[in-house]
Order: sequence, then structure tokens, then C-alpha cells
Amino acid sequence: MKKPYLAVSLLFFSSVGFAVNAQQHVHGQGELLVSQEGSMLHLQLVLPAADALGFEHEPETTEQLSSQNLLAERFTLNTNVIDVEGKCELVGVEHTLEAHDDHHKSDHEDAHEAHSGDHDEAHESEHALHKEHDEHEGHEEEKHQNIEVEYQFHCDDAVYGITVTLFESMPSLSAIQAQWITERGQGLSELSARQPTLRW
Repeated sequence: MKKPYLAVSLLFFSSVGFAVNAQQHVHGQGELLVSQEGSMLHLQLVLPAADALGFEHEPETTEQLSSQNLLAERFTLNTNVIDVEGKCELVGVEHTLEAHDDHHKSDHEDAHEAHSGDHDEAHESEHALHKEHDEHEGHEEEKHQNIEVEYQFHCDDAVYGITVTLFESMPSLSAIQAQWITERGQGLSELSARQPTLRW
């Protein structure tokens, strides 16, 4: 569920001609939108799932599940994602990654699954055929997925820039197209591992 401040920030971007291109999808290319109004700094980061996770589908292995959960936690805590130059406090985070936990099922859930196992086997081959068909269609349509992360900071001092620190852990991410608008002006910039800092 979107928080009100996120909707306001997106409206703010739209009102000044900033397009949120979440539909655009190029491997190795991310997007960053930055807006600052008064003491509030809003950042929206869009990353191809292939670069952020190494896959573009629901986790299918324990390793993929662990990778997704770790990345979700990293985004939530803003650990090695974005450094803000200034005295700012992170007051809001939202991202499109879901944390999954298959290791803490109750005894009741386990008993229910054991009871329904025989019933599920009757449909297993039918579901396998549907899955194979869906996967085939998925490859044909080449559905790509993006991961979106939104941060809201409250800043006591003026902020003159940010540094994107996630390039180190996402080597296939070659560039992030950044658009910014603050009370000092607006502009476009391309960030990379060699030039991860955006200043205004």
C-alpha cells in the first residue's frame, strides 16, 4: 500500500515534467529520481531485477530466496544503497521485494500440508503441464521485472548531493540515469561505479 507522501512526491515529479519510467527496462541500466522540498528529501530508485538479484522470477531455490530476503532487508535498512550528504534521518522506506519465510511453519500447517499431500498429487501432472505452458509463454513475452525502492528522509541541514553505493555489490549494473529537482534547480546526470555521486 502506497503511503501518502509517496503519492505526493510522484505527483511532484509529474508536475515538473519528470516521468517515472518504471516500464522502461534495460539490463544494466537503473533510474533514480530525486526531489527535495524544504526539509524533506525523496528518492525513488528503479533497478532491473536481473542486475539486483541475478534473476527475474519468483525465487525457485533456497539460494535465490535467501538472496531476495537479504536484498529486501538491505533496502529496508538502506545498507550500502544510498548515502545522503547532510544531517538526514530516514523516515520512510518502501520497496517491491517481498520477504519470504518458509522455515517457520506451525505444527498445524505441517499437519494440514501432510493431509492434503495425497489430494495434491492427483493434480500434480496437470499443474506441471500448465506450468510448462506458462513458462513457455513467459519466455516468448520476455517479461522483465524491475525492483523499485523509495526513500523519504527528513534533513536538518541543506543537502547538496547523494552517493549511490550499491554499484559494488551489483557488478552488472553499469549506469543509473538520475533526474533531480530541488530548490536549487533541476538536472539530469548519469551515475556509475566510477562516478557514483550526484551533486546539485
